[in-house]
Amino acid sequence: MYFKLIAASLIFSSNLTHAGVTLQKVSGANSHTIKITGTVLKEDLNKFQQVLDEVERKNLKLHMNAIQLDIGGGDPEIARTMGRLIRAKKLNTFVAPNDSCVSACVYLAIAGMDRMIYGSILLHRLMLISDNLPEDSIRQAIKEHRQEATAYIAEMDGSVLLAEAIHFTPNWGLRRLTKDEVQHWGIFGADPVHEAIMFQRGAQATGLSKAKFNAAYVDALKDCRKVEYEFKSLTLDCAIDRLKRRSQK
Repeated sequence: MYFKLIAASLIFSSNLTHAGVTLQKVSGANSHTIKITGTVLKEDLNKFQQVLDEVERKNLKLHMNAIQLDIGGGDPEIARTMGRLIRAKKLNTFVAPNDSCVSACVYLAIAGMDRMIYGSILLHRLMLISDNLPEDSIRQAIKEHRQEATAYIAEMDGSVLLAEAIHFTPNWGLRRLTKDEVQHWGIFGADPVHEAIMFQRGAQATGLSKAKFNAAYVDALKDCRKVEYEFKSLTLDCAIDRLKRRSQK
């Protein structure tokens, strides 16, 4: 992006410290988790790549194959680059019920194959941080940001309504998305292709037809969603485990 040196999302916190990218062992489980917190800035991209490389080098298992997010904003271009890494690695994303995903964070959230977004999503248009930009430069920067955001969201199979919500929310404010918006704009739930593949695998693993497996999944959905909400297991994995246990009785 031509204006990348002058454009940045409004930071939710007044403290412009970069994000924390940490690799942590999950208590009570033989797995680890990557958590990104704070404000996403340029130096966090390298740290994130280093942590991903460490996971692969040590052959570590990521709990629920997920990246945890609790982010107060940051550089949208860096966030989109990190989001593409998440998608390339076929990782999931998780925002805990009491955590927040603000501004540029949404580009990370929608990159997950499974998007377990239970916390708050808040959006706004980018802020140009230079005080003395020519007016033509302001016009061009906002135009470019809208184009890049829209293209990225489409790439991640998100709704154009999400791109419009970002563009039409002033940079001096924040729009808190409703539960319905989060669920229907591609922020919550599984990538459609990924979901179809995983459901077929689930049917094969349980020896059921796709139709019967889908019905069993719906039957387990309420209980298994609670397990996912608590960051214990993916809803689909929980449903498969339940079916396997029943077949063994």
